[in-house]
Amino acid sequence: MSRVDLVLLHAPSVYDFRERSIMFGPVSDMVPSTPVFEMYPIGFTTMAEYLERHGLEVRIVNLAVLMLHRPDFDVERGIREMNPVAFGIDLHWLPHAHGSVEVAKIVKKYHPDTPVIFGGLSASYFHEELVSYPCVDYVVRGDSTEEPMARLLLALKGKGRVDDIPNLTYKKADGSVVSNPLDWVLEDMNDISLDYSFNMRAVIRYRDMMGFVPFKDWLQYPVCASLTCRGCSHNCITCGGSAYSFRNHFGRKKVAFRDPELLVRDIAHIQRYIPGPVFVLNDFQQGGQDYAEAFIRGLSKIDLRNPIGFEFFRPPAEDFYRFLDEHLRDYSVEISIETHDDGLREVFGKHHYTTEQVEQSIAAALRNGCKRFDLYFMTGIPRQTAASVLSSADYIESLYARVGDDPRLLCFSSPMAPFLDPGSMVFDDPAAYGFTRLADTLEEHRQLLVQPTWKHIMNYESDAMSKEEMVDATYEAGLRINRLKGRIGVVEPAAAARTEERILAALDTMRRVDGVMAETDDSVRERRLAALKAELDRSSESTICQKSELNWPRNASFRNVYHVLVLWLMENLANLFGSRRRGVPRPASENPEA
Repeated sequence: MSRVDLVLLHAPSVYDFRERSIMFGPVSDMVPSTPVFEMYPIGFTTMAEYLERHGLEVRIVNLAVLMLHRPDFDVERGIREMNPVAFGIDLHWLPHAHGSVEVAKIVKKYHPDTPVIFGGLSASYFHEELVSYPCVDYVVRGDSTEEPMARLLLALKGKGRVDDIPNLTYKKADGSVVSNPLDWVLEDMNDISLDYSFNMRAVIRYRDMMGFVPFKDWLQYPVCASLTCRGCSHNCITCGGSAYSFRNHFGRKKVAFRDPELLVRDIAHIQRYIPGPVFVLNDFQQGGQDYAEAFIRGLSKIDLRNPIGFEFFRPPAEDFYRFLDEHLRDYSVEISIETHDDGLREVFGKHHYTTEQVEQSIAAALRNGCKRFDLYFMTGIPRQTAASVLSSADYIESLYARVGDDPRLLCFSSPMAPFLDPGSMVFDDPAAYGFTRLADTLEEHRQLLVQPTWKHIMNYESDAMSKEEMVDATYEAGLRINRLKGRIGVVEPAAAARTEERILAALDTMRRVDGVMAETDDSVRERRLAALKAELDRSSESTICQKSELNWPRNASFRNVYHVLVLWLMENLANLFGSRRRGVPRPASENPEA
């Protein structure tokens, strides 16, 4: 087997989470991953596919999943045995600030002369500070890094120069930092492919299943994502992926869409091999009516059998749901409205719809074949008080009553934690929205991540609600919503009872940690925290709801098994005869159009 050009490493949020006593709390209850955020970014898959298509060999290693599945997994030994041309590490969202840099330090410990490359939105925001770490050599900035990364790898192989690679920040031999212009920003996503068969071929090639698994329980719940665009047309003020953030920090002036027929092709590939649900990221309605209709008609033409879920940024009207019902077998909807209070939602940046319109949209969806409608609320948004949080929880009861306690409606509430996103409007100007930012630099956020509870980890305080009030309101709202769902049969009563036990235990544990933190002797405090580790771990997953509540149904068929077996045979033959599906390596001087 030839030498790998790039190994992409995904670190856990906190590198040594297996040893540290940290109560991460309910920060990951609304996503498939655990509190160590082991799900690697979609960009890993698009990056790897693009590079291999252009003659470079890539391997993904999800260190976080390996550490979760194998308590004895030796990270240092695993990294020591690798020998690529370069290592790539993601720092897409800030909760990975600790783990990503710690993994980079290990890489440099065993491979001092091998370049370490960072990428992701948070890496882009903190690019100059990040590249100043001795363990980091390059940062590829922005959301369109496939081509700059290809050029960088060719340069590292002696086929080009780094001084003219767009979006690149790097250290010169004298230690000075150079930031090349951030001017490689794709106009569309048509040359980027989210091809999950790449991951499957790589599993076969490297005989490594768990290193490629997107998150811990993916094999039990194989959900896949489809990406409609890069960028956003909306301005939620706490979001690091808002139109404001992309425009001011990541070089993107307008949304880059993937053509509907290519988006349908991506989903057809998923359906061929994987029986799980498909979640369409970023509201495809942003592309306009013609785009949306072409996409849905395309899904109908491929006879989509997998359940499919859509993320909407504004509540659709009845005629749109009727159109979905006419063309799809099994669709679901997700909308994050944050609060029932229209005034607060307007402050948040979602002034383009009202709670009444949300109610009308839910009713219309349920009348028109929607299999489930997930509605998300949030604790900690600007100007929100604890009383308002609990009022939202009470509002949910009236909402269920409006739809006859239909179990297809699932309501959830979670805290805005642990961090304000770097590059968001609130992060850039917290005082304007009633916040005090408690950390500015990347290193300050790294130190916050190893604090004992999610209350201590948060990088902000609100003028409207103290941290203590936010913690209490989060758990109290969780209790009320959970009791309601158990009472009306949205979740099984026994499951609701178990969730209530976890919430009450989490509250008790938080209070016990507060008592430990009042200890003035550092050694005694650390010893008492260590004694609580098992309890802290238990209070950090499926706390305010059972994570399985998020799961949509899935359907396996013999067709999936057949296509996987064919792929297994073809990849093994390709390995045997050295004829893997690879593109022709480009000359380093080639400068393709976006």
